[in-house]
Amino acid sequence: MKKILITFLLLGSLMLASCSGNSPKAVAEKFLKAINAGDFKEAKKYCDEKTGDLIGMLESFSKGEKPKEKDIKSFTITKVEENGDTAKVFYKAEGSDKEESLDLKKIKGKWLVSINKEQGKENGMHHEDGDDHSSDDMEIDTPEHENEASQDSIPSTEED
Repeated sequence: MKKILITFLLLGSLMLASCSGNSPKAVAEKFLKAINAGDFKEAKKYCDEKTGDLIGMLESFSKGEKPKEKDIKSFTITKVEENGDTAKVFYKAEGSDKEESLDLKKIKGKWLVSINKEQGKENGMHHEDGDDHSSDDMEIDTPEHENEASQDSIPSTEED
């Protein structure tokens, strides 16, 4: 009887320990540590599919370069707001007074970081020149006279 009780207590403790590793706070910490270390493969483990795609783009911009030790900043989780299957984890990076946040979603029982394109811009996940280089709002400016000239040079397919 004692062996059965001890076994159940150990299994219960193990289950509690494994659940705590999947809290919004724990997932956000693991994600942020991986991003700060330049370990994008590890960071993708804690993201939904769309966020994983964004991380892949970030990885391609960095071209596999690991951040220098002086570039790696620690962070402090300041608060966690959980609301059903969504959560928001607030944090401050070392040396910054600005509070940042990560959105998380519970998908199939697992908390995953879920960053949309707009949130990525807000949290500094954009190209160094301040542009995210998306094609959604990309326009090509051509002088008016070039547009007219190029229209005239397009062969007509209509028969006269």
